[in-house]
Amino acid sequence: MKAPLESRFFHYNGSIAIHYKVVGRGPVPIVFLHGFASAHDTWLDLAAMFPADGFTLYLLDLKGFGLSAKPRDGAYSVRDQAAVVGDFIRELGLRQVNLIGHSMGGTIALRVCLDGQRDKEPFAVRKLVLIDCAAYPQKLPKFFRRLRSPVLGPLLLHLIPARRMARMTLEKVFCSPAVTPERITRYALYFCGRGVSYALRATVKGIDPAEYARAGESYGTLSVPTLIIWGMEDRITKPKNGYRLHGDIPGSQLKIFRNCGHSPQEERPRETCAAILAFLDNEQFPPTLKQH
Repeated sequence: MKAPLESRFFHYNGSIAIHYKVVGRGPVPIVFLHGFASAHDTWLDLAAMFPADGFTLYLLDLKGFGLSAKPRDGAYSVRDQAAVVGDFIRELGLRQVNLIGHSMGGTIALRVCLDGQRDKEPFAVRKLVLIDCAAYPQKLPKFFRRLRSPVLGPLLLHLIPARRMARMTLEKVFCSPAVTPERITRYALYFCGRGVSYALRATVKGIDPAEYARAGESYGTLSVPTLIIWGMEDRITKPKNGYRLHGDIPGSQLKIFRNCGHSPQEERPRETCAAILAFLDNEQFPPTLKQH
């Protein structure tokens, strides 16, 4: 029997409504951070596999995404989103928390960990899971570059139907068998609605390669036990970035899934869940590399 999902909101800076879902009632808290042009429901297949009496899962909609507010304030950088996540954890009153981040969400999770090591926070990140994490400067996909254009960006999102946009995106992100009508319907919601166009374009404009480079220089200082999960067929953040991240984060573990693209949590949820549960249950963290 699947654990019920409860929808809640908290208000960042007292006024920006941030939506999240809560799954389970267990003693181990996990905060999940989705990637670009996504939302909390990217985690639903995975979340259903966690024992409800062992974990409490918080599936966050980042600022500007899903059911969260989309203010026209220009504050959509990784640093801005990490501030939201930190405030969210403090609002929940969690003293120890596990973070799981996918793609852009992984970059945000890294920032939360690095900021927490530098600043005095009332919480500690116990363990970190990074899934196909956008951790390094790289050439932006064509879609991102077009969104940055002040003329073409708004036209792109206005003229192309949301379902077509979702299908084109999924065909680049997923391995083909995973591109189902149900997923197209799910992702189409990420490209329509009030404020969505602005939030997507503001997020892309907030990508600063120099900031990514500076962050990369700090990964060697990370003291949080880390599991890195990657799809071998990822065309967005290529597997070489996973190997590099594994080399840069001391004591990290790396799991590579073959026949899997950019989103293992949706393409291979059973294997992804098994890897995460084994990692969370293991108190030893040898820097091993395993492939499946």
